[in-house]
Amino acid sequence: MNTQGKVTVRGANRLFLIGMIMQFVVGIVISVMVVLFYAIAGQGEPEENVITYVLLVFTQLLAVLLPSIIYVKYKGVNIKDTLRLKPLKPLHILLIAMIGLAGQYIAQFLNWPVLLLLDLIGEIPPSPIPVPDHFGSLIVSIVIVGVMPAVCEEIMMRGIVLPAYEIRGTKAGIVLSALLFGFMHGDIKNLVGPIFFGIVFGYLVVRTGSIFAGILAHFVNNAFAMTMEYLYGIYWADHAFLNSFAFFLLMLVASLVVFIAALVLFNRTTALQPKPSISAARFHLKAAFINIPVLVTMGIYIILQVLVITEIIRGGQ
Repeated sequence: MNTQGKVTVRGANRLFLIGMIMQFVVGIVISVMVVLFYAIAGQGEPEENVITYVLLVFTQLLAVLLPSIIYVKYKGVNIKDTLRLKPLKPLHILLIAMIGLAGQYIAQFLNWPVLLLLDLIGEIPPSPIPVPDHFGSLIVSIVIVGVMPAVCEEIMMRGIVLPAYEIRGTKAGIVLSALLFGFMHGDIKNLVGPIFFGIVFGYLVVRTGSIFAGILAHFVNNAFAMTMEYLYGIYWADHAFLNSFAFFLLMLVASLVVFIAALVLFNRTTALQPKPSISAARFHLKAAFINIPVLVTMGIYIILQVLVITEIIRGGQ
């Protein structure tokens, strides 16, 4: 069967595996190069924040965006149609931004049960992403943590993986690409939240017919998360209520209200002609996960999480 000019499930699975492997390769190579650069320049050891930011930039460009570009070029697909390069309406821009912003506390809540279990067995290490400690670093964080993943990851996951899996139906495409999106983050502490966002981003993209919906919601969520980290670290650290569980619940309820209201209005102003499912759910999962590229990826993911859990247990001793 000639699949030239189309993205395929097999191709998407291979792309996903290549992206995961490239994250490790790029991480090791760039870390060594940064350390060598500082040593040659006589600057001593680079700050951890510098290494983290450089790694984030090159990982997104070389491990996520570049393989995606090579794949669509190799397949000879119609980039505009496949990636859904369609402008958004002003109302949808506002609603999508509201959904992306409100989803942050919902995702945190969904991650909470796993964090609670991990906390029972040891000490959970802090996030490797630097917390902005002044306004300039906040802007840098928003660009690196907000803009770059929103563009690069959405091109791969909602631009290629989602349409590839849509051959099994629209719902299957959204859910399966969301599951892979969760595993793509490589962190058991932050697994359920990204799966939730993967479903949301995919839904927004297919409803609008535009990848920019996923990019915008992804960016707003990440930028909001970094802004909140900045505010907590600089201005809210000494405010007991703002650091309390009661405040989190208040924000969660407010987020749910905004999220549902924006989603209802979004649904009323968009239309969807879903592609029908071609099989039962168990066959969708088999197609997504019972294949060599994804099984290898899952193996890598499990090994990493065993290492993370081991570190947590040791930290609690």
